[in-house]
Parts: sequence; C-alpha cells; structure tokens
Amino acid sequence: MHSQLFAVGIAMIALTGCSHAPLAPDAAQGLTLTLTLSSTQVQRGRPDTVAVTISNTNRYPVSLSAGGCPILFYVIDGAGKTVVPSGGGWFCIAILTQINLAPGEQQTRSFVWDTDSLAPGPYSVYGSFTADGIYLQTESALVQLT
Repeated sequence: MHSQLFAVGIAMIALTGCSHAPLAPDAAQGLTLTLTLSSTQVQRGRPDTVAVTISNTNRYPVSLSAGGCPILFYVIDGAGKTVVPSGGGWFCIAILTQINLAPGEQQTRSFVWDTDSLAPGPYSVYGSFTADGIYLQTESALVQLT
C-alpha cells in the first residue's frame, strides 16, 4: 500500500515538474491588467469606450479557467457609489471558459459606458480580472462628465 502511494506521489511530482505553465496562484505573477479610456472628458449623454486588457509578460504560456465574465469594468461616482453596473455587481452567465495567453499575448475586452442617466461630475473608472482564484484590478482613472 505504501509503495502504491509513493508511486502516485512520484508520478504527481513528475507531471507537475514537466509542466511549462505554472499552476494558480503563481500564474498571477507576470499577468498585468491595464485600462484604456476613449476620453477623460465626456459629455453627458455621449457614450464612452472603456477597454480592459490582460497581458502575459511571462516567457511561458498561461492557461486559466474563468467564469462568464473574467474581464469587467466599474464606474464609481464622486460619492463613492458604484453606478456601473447599476446595483453594484455584474450578472454573468455561469459558463466556464479557458483563457490561454501565449508569452507576450494580450486579450482586450471593450465596453461602451452609457452616460445618459448620470449627473455631470467626476467619476472613477477601473477594470478587473478574475480567473482561477486570481484577482487583478487596474488603477482608477478619473473621468469628468460634463
């Protein structure tokens, strides 16, 4: 019995040691998340485009399992309330997807921020990424709604 467990343990170590992609959570190292806005001065009622990009800066590929919305964006008003998505949280389809990033590869998700229902003023926008227990968040960018 002990020899069978020993053999299984050796096989697991061999399989893990031969893998070229790290297992999460170490896979978070080398992944970067960036936010790009079409403008930081937006006229109320005009849409703004928000792009969130996940990049693999590693020398090896990264493969992650994610839920239906691994890349998202949020908008916070001047009082600190989340206004996008309304209600504070996104509803995502419970479908598992596989995110595969080759060395140096990026995946970008673009969103259109509808500003019709918002009052003029300052807003903070940030992006997030969640997969395999990894959570990344961009720095907030200030947008002035006029």
